[in-house]
Amino acid sequence: AYNVLPGADGPSRIIVRDFAAGKSWSTRAAATNQNPAFSPDGRQLVFAAGSDGMELYTVAPFSPDQPRRLTARRSSMNMSPAFSPDGRKIAFTSGILGHPEVYIVDADGSNPDLLTSSGFGDQLYRSNPSWSPDGRLVAFQSRINGTFQMFTISVRDKSARQLTSEGENEDPSWAPDGRHVVFVSTRTGSKQLWVYDIESARTRQLTRGAKVQNPAWSPRLDFSRQP
Repeated sequence: AYNVLPGADGPSRIIVRDFAAGKSWSTRAAATNQNPAFSPDGRQLVFAAGSDGMELYTVAPFSPDQPRRLTARRSSMNMSPAFSPDGRKIAFTSGILGHPEVYIVDADGSNPDLLTSSGFGDQLYRSNPSWSPDGRLVAFQSRINGTFQMFTISVRDKSARQLTSEGENEDPSWAPDGRHVVFVSTRTGSKQLWVYDIESARTRQLTRGAKVQNPAWSPRLDFSRQP
């Protein structure tokens, strides 16, 4: 799934391509559509859409069903959704309190809960959640002294751990092993990809070229099944 930017045919929309069947599907909404994320089983797509604020919607691509709204806070910004590993919950960023915080909601839109409730930085800006593969932790970014730093937070008791402090660090994405997180950091002067080891607290630089952004770690791949 990917975004198509605004053009002559209307606002930005989300397109899903089925390479095996050779066909495409589009949200084709009248408002801005962005931040697509698939459920673990690939049957549902969650995305943000709106013109006066942004709301979250889920839809089954290639089905006749209309998108179903998960959030209902007019003029607020609800963005950056991410399904939990079991597909039962969605973490997302919302500005309903007047500043971005990370929330969790059931996949049907019920039981919204503020996850980042206290103590993570001094400027009330927490965003870009990413679930750990075991579903116990959510990684996110929090603004501290004017720069973003990376944290993890327990879904069960909401205890948090700061992972970074050097440079600006943002856009975390968990590895399938649950031990490593890829993120973007400016600690060497420009935005590059780094990997953080949760167990050892060590970091390793991955890229040294042009500026990067929005990393996403792939699921485990089984190349033995390739033709």
